[in-house]
Amino acid sequence: MSVARPDGLPDFLNPPLNEVVMGVQFSRPKGYQQIYAGQVWQLFKDQYPVVQEQPALPPAFETFGLQQQIFPPPPGFGFFSGAMHDRFWFLTSKGEELLQFQEDKLLHNWRKIGDETNEYPRFESVIDRFGDELGKLQEFMTTLSGQQLLINQCEVSYINHIVFTEALPTPQHWLNFVNFQSISPNDVSMVLRETILDDEQRPQARLTYEISIGQKSGQQMMNLGITFRGIPKTPNLPDVLAFLNAGRLRIVTRFAEITTTAAHEYWGKK
Repeated sequence: MSVARPDGLPDFLNPPLNEVVMGVQFSRPKGYQQIYAGQVWQLFKDQYPVVQEQPALPPAFETFGLQQQIFPPPPGFGFFSGAMHDRFWFLTSKGEELLQFQEDKLLHNWRKIGDETNEYPRFESVIDRFGDELGKLQEFMTTLSGQQLLINQCEVSYINHIVFTEALPTPQHWLNFVNFQSISPNDVSMVLRETILDDEQRPQARLTYEISIGQKSGQQMMNLGITFRGIPKTPNLPDVLAFLNAGRLRIVTRFAEITTTAAHEYWGKK
């Protein structure tokens, strides 16, 4: 399955994109045990020959009509049922792309590495590969449980590293909704959430904007992450990919809307 880049989508010659993540969360398949993780790796080993073990990610659900939790629970506090399962990273030999797999998730990452000159292969290429990867996992899990994956959430994230310049030295030079007036804050941390409605005006997904200030190679920078997460129309692969495509469209459009004209000029907006 191949998708084409939408006409009129904002495009930049030199975007500040550092990482793209797309993936799904599903109910734990019947019959799955962690011993099968090695067989899952065999599905992808030719493209991802390197393996790393990581702590598992907690489940993440977008809920609507309930107040959002602003502060996370204290570290180490939670309730678990059954054995704790690891998350596995399956990496390409260069490490610029990886699959994250655990008993209830499959995520595909592209990221800048090393001197960060590796070029983004474009969303259309990445989602084509992820569709194939999800199809392989679906087929494998069906042999264990006799049913397809029960996908309950999909997500797309774009993480941008915006390095400040002498001409554009503050967040308000890059984001058009920020104005600190005469204040020059040493640190900035913001989380904004936006509910996205479907064609029938029902909540479909949520856009989460996360903004913070940090350092990169000795220079001050702003981290701008935008995530689109929600439940697809059905757990079938075409609807999952349609949801991810819709999320990418919304993220890229919003990115262009919330950033300044000066930033667009700096990034070479086409």
